[in-house]
Order: sequence, then structure tokens, then C-alpha cells
Amino acid sequence: MRDPCIVWYIASKLSPGISLGRLEDRLLMQKIGYIVQEILGQRLGYRFKWYSYGPYSKALSRDLHAYEKACEERYQMGDRKTPLDILDRFTEIYVKTQMPCLSESMARVLEIVASLHMLSINTYPPSPDPVSDLVRVKPYINRSCAEEIYKVLTGMGVIGHRPREN
Repeated sequence: MRDPCIVWYIASKLSPGISLGRLEDRLLMQKIGYIVQEILGQRLGYRFKWYSYGPYSKALSRDLHAYEKACEERYQMGDRKTPLDILDRFTEIYVKTQMPCLSESMARVLEIVASLHMLSINTYPPSPDPVSDLVRVKPYINRSCAEEIYKVLTGMGVIGHRPREN
């Protein structure tokens, strides 16, 4: 069963005042949906495809618009179906990947995270050099920022090999 309210909840916690009326906020919600589903493994029921700003789901977009009021009411009334560990794990990924790119917006950092993951894991064949492929198709992305985020994601075991434990 698809649940856009998990995406809406995380977005509203990280960016109070979020609005579907702003492009950057819609992009932010798309990337949150991708990361929660594809990286954190929370089954949201959406299919993501490569689009202008990286992973995008038409169904998630429709559901966010259709259920915006219901999602707001659900969380204003105290319904907390979103597991706190998902919010915590998402926040950990964002904070760690945002550190090397402090000048970038939250939406841009999450666009880079989701895009690098999709290029590394969810394309066939997987990209042998996701950073180069990303900056080639998105020249507005800062290469050094993408390289640093890739290192963080690899170090966290999100993409590539997990670090060895001693």
C-alpha cells in the first residue's frame, strides 16, 4: 500500500513550512521518498525512474497532492505511524552528506544522494563511475561536492562496499 504521508512527515520535520506549491519542496519530497524506500528499505510502494532532477515517481507526486490535507491532519492529530528510526536514519544520512556541501540546499544534497544511489545500484548496468555520469548529465552539480557525498555514502555502506569492521 502506498503511503505518501511518511514522505510528507519526514519533509515537514526537516523543513517546517514545506509546500507542494514550491518546486524545490516537491523535489525535496521526491528525494526523501526515494531515499526512504530505496536506501532505508521502507516499503512505500512507489516506482522511481530517472528524470530531470534524478529519481522521480509520478505516483508519489500524485499521491502527495491528493493526500496533502490528510497527511497534515494525520500528524497534527498525533498519529505517528512513521517509525522514529526511519526519521533518525534519514536524518543521519542527510547530516553526513550535507557536511561536505554546506553551501548547497537540502534539496540539492538529497538530489545528489538519490542520483548517485540510483546510478550505482538501480540502473542496468550500474554505472562504473556514478560521479562522472552525474556531473555529465547534470552540469550544475558541483563535482567536488558529488565526490565527497559519494565517499560518505560508500563509507556508510549505502553504495559500494561496506567498510571493514575490525
